[in-house]
Amino acid sequence: MVTSPGTLREESFTWLLFTISHADADVGRRKQDWGEHMKPAVMVSNLLNQEGLVALMGGEVVALRVPSFYPEELCVQIAARMRKSDMYGNYVNAPEIARVGQAFFESVASAQLRKIYYARAVEWIHEMRSCCEPYLSPIDKLRLVLDETWPSGSRLGTLQGKKMFVGLARFFGAGVGAEPHQDVLAWDAPGVEEAERIEGQFAANIYLKMPQGGGDLLIWPMTLTREEYEWAGIQGSYGVHGAMLAHDPIRISPRTGELILFNSNLVHAVEKSRQGERVTWSCFVASEGVNQTLMMWS
Repeated sequence: MVTSPGTLREESFTWLLFTISHADADVGRRKQDWGEHMKPAVMVSNLLNQEGLVALMGGEVVALRVPSFYPEELCVQIAARMRKSDMYGNYVNAPEIARVGQAFFESVASAQLRKIYYARAVEWIHEMRSCCEPYLSPIDKLRLVLDETWPSGSRLGTLQGKKMFVGLARFFGAGVGAEPHQDVLAWDAPGVEEAERIEGQFAANIYLKMPQGGGDLLIWPMTLTREEYEWAGIQGSYGVHGAMLAHDPIRISPRTGELILFNSNLVHAVEKSRQGERVTWSCFVASEGVNQTLMMWS
């Protein structure tokens, strides 16, 4: 069964570890440890196959690692090429992170950005592909492998009849990371039927470049409700306070050329790069059920 946003969350699990200062009251702590309910696992596979996808979507593992998914020497070349792209810029709602392309998440900021996103989605896909010529791009390889591997195939995402962009490249410079957060399409597209039908949403990252220190992927095996997320949120930011999360995260140190997929409904973060740059090519993969076609977008 595909993991839904609430599947991994135990009602008896306490995620808060701080005092509500404005109320001057301690947050109650329940004693049950997450490990008593589930021992989070990370699967490593030489190939992206149906077995690994089923384990990930069924909640048996929190992440799936596929080493050497894309040739390391090409990763370095592509990262350098993308820096020169006319599409290179910074997130509207996370300006410390540079990117090539535009995330659907950014379009939440205004109706104009949403209009631009839909109008240019396919154009952006073509421009990103051109950065890799004459080679197959990492994101196109992922799209092909998922389509061939998953019984019902995969397709480019659409919302309300409009095609979505897929294949966002992100650049984390020295001292830059990503706050603990969750990625839930239904939160970014409230009231949209296609988004609300999703049973499981997964992030896919192909690592083109890793820093000499830092840049780890951190995953907490828990989800927050929208109300909890907003309450724990960092003012003026997309993320939540990591100090409010009760347990240490799972830590993954990606390698150049590696593909990592994980449940994006779980709280996750990117450790700040201490030396060098972290570059990824990423998208989301969603399913409405085991027998349904996978949907991909960024």
